[in-house]
Amino acid sequence: MLFRSILLVVKDPQQYTFNADAIAVEARTGAVRKLIDYRKSVPTQYSPKKVPGNVWYIPRVRYRMPEYEDHPSQKPEALLDRIIAASSNEGDLILDPFSGVFTTCAVAKRLGRKSIGIEVDHSYYEVGLRRLGLTQPADSNYSHPLQKAYERRNSRDSAPSLFSVTEDAT
Repeated sequence: MLFRSILLVVKDPQQYTFNADAIAVEARTGAVRKLIDYRKSVPTQYSPKKVPGNVWYIPRVRYRMPEYEDHPSQKPEALLDRIIAASSNEGDLILDPFSGVFTTCAVAKRLGRKSIGIEVDHSYYEVGLRRLGLTQPADSNYSHPLQKAYERRNSRDSAPSLFSVTEDAT
């Protein structure tokens, strides 16, 4: 299991954006069993949604995933989706000074945010342009999606069958 730290840094602690409703997840406590919280002045049922805690389980990007690009430290779209939704509103500007393959910019665009991405490696920059739909396929070698070739192992399709079905040619 890999752990990464994410810091929330604000200029003014009295005024910042945090959209708790945008990132709410299912609560697995009393809400599932429809329990009542009697600690409140007016007893109410536990909420079925809650803000995620300090530890988030989000799978890393793997080769067979559709979002995979050939980058050594690509972040999962689900992670950036949660961060951007929580810390910005539609129309806000997102800055990613180390864009890599522009996952942050792609997620920001999907969520209706504006973005600025900065990347020094030209090949990753070209991948980012493709992901954002800012380049034509003939513009460069990098604008084509990564061709993934792999063989399925240990699947039911590749296992020998006990029965075979053949069509009669007559």
